[in-house]
Amino acid sequence: MADRSSESFEYKDRSFGDTEGVVVATSPAVFYPTSTTSLLLAGVRKFADPDAASALDLGCGCGIVAVVLAKLIAPRAAIHASDISEDAVRLTRSNAECNGLKIDCRCGSTFEPWAGMKFDLIVDDVAGVSEPIARNSPWYPPQIHSDAGEDGVRWIVGILSSAPGFLTPRGQIFFPVLSLSSEERILAAARERFENVELLGEQWYPLDGRLLSHWDMIEDLMKRGIVVLRKKGSRWLWATKIFRASNR
Repeated sequence: MADRSSESFEYKDRSFGDTEGVVVATSPAVFYPTSTTSLLLAGVRKFADPDAASALDLGCGCGIVAVVLAKLIAPRAAIHASDISEDAVRLTRSNAECNGLKIDCRCGSTFEPWAGMKFDLIVDDVAGVSEPIARNSPWYPPQIHSDAGEDGVRWIVGILSSAPGFLTPRGQIFFPVLSLSSEERILAAARERFENVELLGEQWYPLDGRLLSHWDMIEDLMKRGIVVLRKKGSRWLWATKIFRASNR
């Protein structure tokens, strides 16, 4: 996971030949970009339509996805971004201005700010985590609650269920699934609403010591099939997987 003590975040992926990074300011009041964000952006850069006319960063946080969309992925597209946090919206607007970009950024829960609009590309960085794990993890600022439910699917299932109504006929949505939530339920929701659901890539990470100290809780979630971890040697690993869904 990223160092939340930093006051900025730099996105750079050498596999795409990046020699300079895209830099945005961060804030303790807003989610700091993680390895999930970087993996998601790699998938979007590799598989998104570069001729997209409109793109939405859903759950924008500090705005790194929206800024990278505008600078590297869909530079001719109208870029939009939203977050339920007013702090995140202010920060994204500031980062857009600092990068010389025009980004339409609005405050609201999931698709609420975009009624009547459709997009060629939606990038959802709202990943679900089982609520008991979220409460004991280092990933959430103290003032932000996950509220994703024990299986961690509340937000992502809602987004996937609504997304077809906000996509153009050529549209695609990219989204992450963490194995610290119910992947089965999330993918069932995606396949119910989309004709094509593709796994683009995955990365496994060691469970950190803070969560290992709550092993009884994690083991119970594993036994009930809510989360999936893999043991490699003496370490327990969890995964981030990146998917693309469309109806074309």
